Amino acid sequence: MMRVAVLTAALVSGAALMSLEMAGFRLVQPEFGSDIIVWGSLISVFLGGLAVGALVGGRLADRRPALWKLGAIFVAGGAVALAIPLYADAVLDWMFPGEGAPLPSDWDQAATDDGGLVVYLPPDLRWPTLGAGLLLFLVPSVLLGMVTPYAAKLLIHTMPHLGRGVGNVSGVSTVGAILGTLGTAFYLVAWMGTRWLLVSNGLVLVGLGVLLGVLDVAVRSRGARE
Repeated sequence: MMRVAVLTAALVSGAALMSLEMAGFRLVQPEFGSDIIVWGSLISVFLGGLAVGALVGGRLADRRPALWKLGAIFVAGGAVALAIPLYADAVLDWMFPGEGAPLPSDWDQAATDDGGLVVYLPPDLRWPTLGAGLLLFLVPSVLLGMVTPYAAKLLIHTMPHLGRGVGNVSGVSTVGAILGTLGTAFYLVAWMGTRWLLVSNGLVLVGLGVLLGVLDVAVRSRGARE
């Protein structure tokens, strides 16, 4: 039962992470567009969050790991995902770099008014996009990044099985990431829209976290009776 619960957690965390990343692109697109700068900024935020999460999760996993603590990580990540739609507009408005030079549709009028050549210089999106990504998605990506090392610690009971346990968790998490990517891109965004997709991810994470906590209590109770 423990093995199934841990591998399920790894699968769901991978799927949720990629689903949040895909939703993140859709969330910022109306404000910042879909330039490669936008993609690069958000991907970097999620990768950075995964790196920090792996470091933090590994340290926490060495301190009396428990299934309910893994559930708490899921609940925290789900709560943050649920909150993103509440403050996303404020973050995007605050980080948007403002209006650039006149748009091409305004060039003729601008040239007439100024009597010279108009050169369109779009606003610099590099740091505003990166800042928006950090404010919106760094925390949930860190929390979900903590799942893999923590799950591996729970799964591994003897050192000779260390490689197998880490490989199982990593493989299942990657499969979840693929499912989350394809499912979001092919179906979920069209069915739910961006904001409801964020909410749905949050609900799934919170629900799984609660179930892991309940399972931990049940396992401990059965062990005490035996």
